[in-house]
Amino acid sequence: MEKPHIWISDLTHTAQGISANTFPLGASYVYSYSKQKMGKDFNFKLFKFPDNLADALKVCSPKMLCFSSYSWNFELSYKFASLSKKRDPNLVVVFGGPNFPTDEVEKFEFLQKRPSIDFFVELEGELGLVDIVQKLTKYNFKVDSLKSYSEKILNTTYIFEDHLISGSIKRIKDINVIPSPYLTGSLDEFFKFPLIPMIETTRGCPFSCSFCADGLESKNKVHRYDSQRTKDELEYIAKRVQGVDDLVVTDLNFGMYKQDLATANEIASIQKVYNFPQIIGASSGKNKPKRIIEVASIVKGWSPGASIQSSDYEVLKSIKRENLSTEAYSELITYINSFEGEKSESEIILGLPSDTKEKHFESLRFGMDNNVTTLRMFQAIMLVGTEMASKQYRKSYGIKTKFRSMPGTIGYYKIFDEQQSVGEIEEIIVGNNTFKESDYLECRVMNLLIATFYNNSMFGEVFEMLKAIKFSCFDCFFYMKNHPEIYSERIKKIIKRFEKETLEVFDSWQEAHDSISDPTLIKQYIDGDMGTNELLLSRALLFNEFEDVSDLMFDSVKSSLEEKNQLTQECRNYLFELKSFLTMLKKDPLIKIKTVKSALFKYDFEEIRKSNYHIDPNSLPVLDSPLNFYFFHDESQQKHISNQIELYSHHSISLGKLLQNSNLNLIFRRFKKSKRQM
Repeated sequence: MEKPHIWISDLTHTAQGISANTFPLGASYVYSYSKQKMGKDFNFKLFKFPDNLADALKVCSPKMLCFSSYSWNFELSYKFASLSKKRDPNLVVVFGGPNFPTDEVEKFEFLQKRPSIDFFVELEGELGLVDIVQKLTKYNFKVDSLKSYSEKILNTTYIFEDHLISGSIKRIKDINVIPSPYLTGSLDEFFKFPLIPMIETTRGCPFSCSFCADGLESKNKVHRYDSQRTKDELEYIAKRVQGVDDLVVTDLNFGMYKQDLATANEIASIQKVYNFPQIIGASSGKNKPKRIIEVASIVKGWSPGASIQSSDYEVLKSIKRENLSTEAYSELITYINSFEGEKSESEIILGLPSDTKEKHFESLRFGMDNNVTTLRMFQAIMLVGTEMASKQYRKSYGIKTKFRSMPGTIGYYKIFDEQQSVGEIEEIIVGNNTFKESDYLECRVMNLLIATFYNNSMFGEVFEMLKAIKFSCFDCFFYMKNHPEIYSERIKKIIKRFEKETLEVFDSWQEAHDSISDPTLIKQYIDGDMGTNELLLSRALLFNEFEDVSDLMFDSVKSSLEEKNQLTQECRNYLFELKSFLTMLKKDPLIKIKTVKSALFKYDFEEIRKSNYHIDPNSLPVLDSPLNFYFFHDESQQKHISNQIELYSHHSISLGKLLQNSNLNLIFRRFKKSKRQM
């Protein structure tokens, strides 16, 4: 007799491309642990893509259907759960993950509205799922029988006859008891897809940020996997990865602990042998900057961010956030920038409690004045399961929100041979007691300008010049934002579209849901005419208008310098040459990557590069005879560009994602002086 099936899914939307293009790591831990504990009695399967799950459900109804629940896949998962439950009422449905309230009353309301969920597992799903199965076995998998006895289940909450029943919260102290999903082959099938491998070396976070689901007290203790396991997983991944240059380390504070030095050394060893990973995504620690610097010095491709969210004391106090000291922050950024081709990053969130337009602008200025090369600017999102999303917190700070479709998470899915429309909704903060709703759009436009012109070394050479003459880069953006009359018609059109899409929001969750459920509108969502990530899309559109963008950048620099009486003739001359130089270097870097270009310049840009372009034009000599420079992509760049295009081609806003997540220093052309000069 065939063993009953337990299926575990971490679904991603695919109708607009692969929305979450990473390995299903979290679900695979639950899968591996459960299979180890109960594999003799049950058949376990792991799913990521909705079509695969739909095909399997047509053939077989499992005993239990489990879903990893996140803000970006909850509605898709619940659609599968409710339709499967309707088809097989005896099916047991389990959800687990951070997308669950912390307040008892809100937990009850959440589950009451979603009757297809039999059990919701909080915190670590491994313990919860095993305990659910073991306890259900005593009742012959009859859910109501178990619930009628108010059985307490580890890390699990459910409702029965208007009562909320929750088991004790427990974490795995030695996480090494969880079999590695890589080393056991559980994730092998996902190497054939354009997905980024993920690896976890620690669990937990000692910080308590109110906007983050990992800031809960129950997650404050940090547990670590053995270093040998991490080493073996890294090599396992490197041997099997195909056409993907990225690796995500899911640790919440990578680089902050002594043991991270060992991990960094293992990654560096793997890089030498396999030339992988070239890009490492990892959230760096919130303190211990010297250790973070040491870790960053060992590996290539990791730009540790100094995420501040805000530079304002009152905002930080409101969200229970502790940042690095200004001195430590500056030291970390300076170190990252000392490596040619690396980019330093800082996260800033718009609309947090106690925020204002002026405070947001000052946070942006703070990042630029401390030489951060990429400012990742986010809207404040009310994530279920965070303190900030609770009713009490909203009331305390007068938080005003709107609802919108989550970009890349809308589509039709064929489930049991019927087309189903599914979309995810997110709730964003547009105002609070201190932040005017009328200022929201102005801040978003500023964010777009900075994302386009400042981030990822787009015009980094210009900003190094400004820093050398003691001029704040932010003043250029303040001028640019306040003088739309100097925009080209094409740029005006793109920004007008951005403003329109930014305001495509709804007053309630139901209104937003009705919109993405409307058959007359859903095709527009799928085609990208509605509900896109407006900042990434607009940034991509502007990237393709390099000459117009370059004109606006240099006009804004010259005009803002002129306002402060700092635009000398030497600055004019240098900016004129630099503009032409950057056009050769950075215009259309993703096409004709085998083409070699050349041009003449009156400045020796090879020498200027040695100082990282940090030069004062007022003391820079002009050459008597111009030099000829070649511009080209080397072989390693050509391969990397092809890999990045393939990785993000499966996303609805592929170019926008590539610009956000790639290191453009690896994509912009190289240059060198011709040996034979005129």
